[in-house]
Amino acid sequence: MKKAIIFCLTFAVILSCFAPFSAGAVYNSAVETETEIFYIESLDTGAVLFEKNSTQKTAPASLTKIVTAALALRHCTDLNTVITVSEHCIRALDGTGSSLAGIKVGEEITMRSLLYCLLVSSANEAAMIIADYIGGTVADFVAMMNDFAAELGCVNTHFMNPHGLDDPDHYSCAADMAKIAKYAMQFPVFNEITATTEYTLPATNMNEERKINTTNFMMKPGYKEYYLEGAKGIKTGSTTNAGKCVVTTATRNGYSYLAVAMKAPFYDYDKDGYDENFAFMDTKKMLEWTFDNIKLKTVTDPSRIITVAKVKYAWGVDHVRLVPAEEYFALVPVGVDSNSVLIEPVEGGMPEALEAPIKKGDEVCEAVVKYSGEEIARIKLVAAEDIDFSLILLVFGKLGDLAKTTGFKIFIGLLVLVIIFIIAANIYVNNNKKRKRIRIVNYRDINHR
Repeated sequence: MKKAIIFCLTFAVILSCFAPFSAGAVYNSAVETETEIFYIESLDTGAVLFEKNSTQKTAPASLTKIVTAALALRHCTDLNTVITVSEHCIRALDGTGSSLAGIKVGEEITMRSLLYCLLVSSANEAAMIIADYIGGTVADFVAMMNDFAAELGCVNTHFMNPHGLDDPDHYSCAADMAKIAKYAMQFPVFNEITATTEYTLPATNMNEERKINTTNFMMKPGYKEYYLEGAKGIKTGSTTNAGKCVVTTATRNGYSYLAVAMKAPFYDYDKDGYDENFAFMDTKKMLEWTFDNIKLKTVTDPSRIITVAKVKYAWGVDHVRLVPAEEYFALVPVGVDSNSVLIEPVEGGMPEALEAPIKKGDEVCEAVVKYSGEEIARIKLVAAEDIDFSLILLVFGKLGDLAKTTGFKIFIGLLVLVIIFIIAANIYVNNNKKRKRIRIVNYRDINHR
């Protein structure tokens, strides 16, 4: 166990040294799924490996409770704070068929216990109690939820309640839920709670000590068709409009992923008399494939010449070679090496020509790294060598460039007009002088007669 922990920590340190990049989802066709909305992102590199309708608005069901927990942890630093349960927090859920933890009106319960009820057993009354306490009123807390979503850049999200029961104006999307989950994961206690499969709630003034169990069967070895080695948390959800949902992380051999499945079906797939939850099944299938087939590999390094750029004002040199700024890594299938990826400058990003002098390592433009025709990374291209400039070429080149400008052309046009004017004026003056001389000569001729 100790060796495994050391390996994971070492791997994480190595990953932190790699150049970061964004990536597109390129493996959608690798695994067939019945889940309507899906998203898998590497927590190590930020690469999006799978994406299916990830920005489509849909009911989030109890995935909503991730937001409720995140705001509770942001605004309540002492989880031993005792909260007295108000009647309206319990009565508001009457007749809804809600998932409940048996919390009673007037019960004095800690914020920690409420968070366990909220995230482990998905208790709706726990969401109401937390919202009422943190926001002052549930309505004000919902406003906080929407402000929080906007703060994280969740453009396809709007909340109407803290628990996730269906409402036409209560929606989110897989990409937004991933952002929210990553924020919540910054709190160590959130990770601790969501990784819990069974928890004993302490006795209160109105309830004896009792156990609650996780709703995420991907963490429970007893559920073989759902269980995924390395799965941790985060939250499940299920309503009529939302279908089956789950947000989970999974770590294995130093690789960590965040998966979001929404609007998954629930039916007897294998005809055994029991309905299957496809949020769990598809997530397990896709993560298993990812762990087995995707590895972090070097896709390029500074020794690889990607392209050349034209150079101006350099004697005997008309181009400079462009190479990656540093070594770049990407998550690619097993067996793929740097020769299997295509790297090309971003369209429209390559300058027409660079002006000497150029220093080795000067950043020139961005390039796209593609695998199977899809973008998996963006990297920086830099000059591979020093290029000195020629003063003579620089002077003549600048003059040539100046001659092409509109201002210079206007100046030349005005200069030509001035010269024509001067010439015309001189001709006119000279002609006048000649006429005067002729008149004087003629006058003298008349007098001599």
